[in-house]
Amino acid sequence: MRVLSAAALLVLVAAGCGGAAGRQRPAFQGVPRTLAQTWEGQASAIADAASAGDSCHALHLANSLRADVEASQNKLPARLRPALLTGVSALADRITCTAVPPKEPPQHPHKPHDHGHHGDHGHGGDGGGDGNGQ
Repeated sequence: MRVLSAAALLVLVAAGCGGAAGRQRPAFQGVPRTLAQTWEGQASAIADAASAGDSCHALHLANSLRADVEASQNKLPARLRPALLTGVSALADRITCTAVPPKEPPQHPHKPHDHGHHGDHGHGGDGGGDGNGQ
């Protein structure tokens, strides 16, 4: 649940910084809209994976988000960099990959083999005998 809260907070920070409904603010005041929208989608995917119990996928996505934010930090206003970098790092650090053991294939009941005769197979084609008509 903490992962979901952290992802939701990150979505709000990124979306709130970049998108102004109504009057457009200059780009230097917030996160560029395209970055905010991309990061919002990534944070939502992290939350979805975590809520589905796929912690390894959530961790992979969180590490990818962290790398994207770090790579884009020169596009961020200086006042927002520390909060976003700290937020994405904290999110990735909170997730622990717990591999789910693979499901074992269903065991089919073992039928004992009957090594005896499997009925009268008619060795000779006439219902028995030695094949010479006897």
